[in-house]
Amino acid sequence: MKILHTSDWHLGQHFMGKSRRDEHKAFIDWLLALVDRESVDAVIIAGDVFDTGSPPSYAREMYHQLVLDMKARHCQLVIVAGNHDSVSMLNESKSLLMYLDTQVSSQATLEDIDSHVVALKDKTGEVAAWVCAVPYLRPKDVMQSVAGQSEQDKKLGLLQSIGEFYQQVYEAAREKNTALKTPVPIIGTGHLTAVGGQVSESVRDLYVGTLEALPTSVFPAFDYLALGHIHRAQPISKSGRFRYSGSPIPLSFDELGRDKTLVILNTDLLGEDTFVEDLFAEPVDPVQLVTIPNFQPMASVKGNLKDVIKQISALPLDEDKTLWLEVTVIADEYLSDVHKRLLEVIEGKPIELLRVMRRSAIEKKNDGFEARKTLSELTVGDVFQQSLKSNLELDEEESKTLTELFNACLTELEAHQQNGEEKQS
Repeated sequence: MKILHTSDWHLGQHFMGKSRRDEHKAFIDWLLALVDRESVDAVIIAGDVFDTGSPPSYAREMYHQLVLDMKARHCQLVIVAGNHDSVSMLNESKSLLMYLDTQVSSQATLEDIDSHVVALKDKTGEVAAWVCAVPYLRPKDVMQSVAGQSEQDKKLGLLQSIGEFYQQVYEAAREKNTALKTPVPIIGTGHLTAVGGQVSESVRDLYVGTLEALPTSVFPAFDYLALGHIHRAQPISKSGRFRYSGSPIPLSFDELGRDKTLVILNTDLLGEDTFVEDLFAEPVDPVQLVTIPNFQPMASVKGNLKDVIKQISALPLDEDKTLWLEVTVIADEYLSDVHKRLLEVIEGKPIELLRVMRRSAIEKKNDGFEARKTLSELTVGDVFQQSLKSNLELDEEESKTLTELFNACLTELEAHQQNGEEKQS
């Protein structure tokens, strides 16, 4: 069977005041055409279907229409929650969607491990793969906090608990596999940061204050692992079978310059990527990367003011689509009329200037990553760290202690918010 792996749709996202509604609509239409063309049997969305816990009504409509469109194509849909998704919101329609061949895994359930094992069936109705549908794992879902634990003990405890949860779900799938005449592939899912994954500006940190990234050794021996959270498509294993699909549209300007992709996994080819019959034939890779078209022109230019103006003049433009532009002007002197001069350059062109930043030449040399200038783009942790550096004269040990206390407060706040969601639902 063919399984399509995608993630991080962020339906309902507003990007610097701009709606992504048209982009998401164009992407879903393209995706449905791909499902038809490739005869895809199942689609896995590995987290962050929505951008916020309270998405706009049009985003919910897109979500439910997707379910209906997949059902009409006899294509199964497996959705696991990401850190942006609301557990209670996904649970609102979870039971109903089961009758439409859509399985939603919103939260880790230690009491019912079997609920995380989803059977994918081929066109004959036979089980062709098992999906270990593991959503974003909140620390409180998989472990109990112990008073007096050090930060290192918390990290090790969380790592062990996550590994044990994955192993339990995997073993449950293996047990179901033994009941079949012929064992089938076992596919894993996850929404997290794995060691080796390259993050982008739009990715929010996970496991704040406890565990920033998981080693691949924590995962069982899945035949394929469909990951979400990191928006740049990339493998995290040598075989390429543990991988991030990446987001379907650029969610920040620093994601430009790389193709957006999704994955089509052909389970019939798993284990057959060795030479067969023809000794000179190339191995057949069960993992196929499919490039996603660009539905919204975007560009980011940087340099001194003269270079920036020259780059803007050379941008390829589409008269039917407005290009969203980010400009970084590198100059040590203060330029008061930069924004005005840039607006004069783009006047009459299908360009919308979304952001203008100024950086000094010294800062550019010392900083390997683009500095985020606006409060809306900073994480809570970023703001706290900048406050420590700029407002307080603290030694290293004092800064470390305050950071640990701050992170502990964030973790507790997240737990309270989640409990509040569950009570409301």
